[in-house]
Amino acid sequence: MKSFKLWGAIVIIASLIAIGLWWATTEMKDRRDPLNQADAFVYTDNGMLYWFELTSRKGRVEGNLHQEKLMDGYGESPYIKEKTFPLTGETTEKGYEFRVNADGKRVTYHAFFSGPHLSVQNQQEKESHLYNPVGDEELVEYVDALLNYHAEKKENDRIKNFFTDLRQVYGYLHTSEDGSYQLFIKIDEALLEGELTGSLFMVEATEDKKHPYEKTKYMLNGITDGKMVELYTIADNKEVKMTGEFHGSAQRFDLSFWKTNKQLTFNAISKEEYQELPFFR
Repeated sequence: MKSFKLWGAIVIIASLIAIGLWWATTEMKDRRDPLNQADAFVYTDNGMLYWFELTSRKGRVEGNLHQEKLMDGYGESPYIKEKTFPLTGETTEKGYEFRVNADGKRVTYHAFFSGPHLSVQNQQEKESHLYNPVGDEELVEYVDALLNYHAEKKENDRIKNFFTDLRQVYGYLHTSEDGSYQLFIKIDEALLEGELTGSLFMVEATEDKKHPYEKTKYMLNGITDGKMVELYTIADNKEVKMTGEFHGSAQRFDLSFWKTNKQLTFNAISKEEYQELPFFR
């Protein structure tokens, strides 16, 4: 009887030890699983941010798939629209299988580690994407980068459209209020980097009846970003700087002029309009 009780106690102790070893082994294996080594796995693509929040335990995977899209805001500050989809899955011989319930549709992903990155493929797509392992602070940086991406893209598009319009303008004209002079600026070259070259033609009325108008040409170079504009020329053997700004498009800008010491407004004109000007015929 005592022997039976002893063997029973030994069996119980052995079972507890086995369970403890199994638990410790499982815990160690779960801790070593790369899925548990990062707070998130992130992928960005054309103004979209995707990231998996994953936990692997005893061969099962749980978490969420987050999708963040930058919205324009229609004149207001851009904002991020986020969708979160629950995720379940398990480990496989090749890696992992995730199942996501996305807006009522079940989507299956196959994943495996390629170095430190998690390679994820939607079962319905041919290409896979590499997701970067990040911590919480790095994830915040990705969100900030998404906002910066929108701002940078919007600015690049603005500049590109501005220079496209600028190159289509034949020239810019300013006429004095009393009609005593006219200024015509012709932009010969406008680089996307902002550099400008061209000419400034000035026609002034004189008291000479035989030569009632005097025409002077000044070579120009300068810079613009579609908002500000700076032009340089040589007048009376001295370099002159003219500064101003565009009125929201390439059709009009204000510019300082050294002979008047004030800002003058220049308006875009076509070649046909230029040819009709009496001073420049």
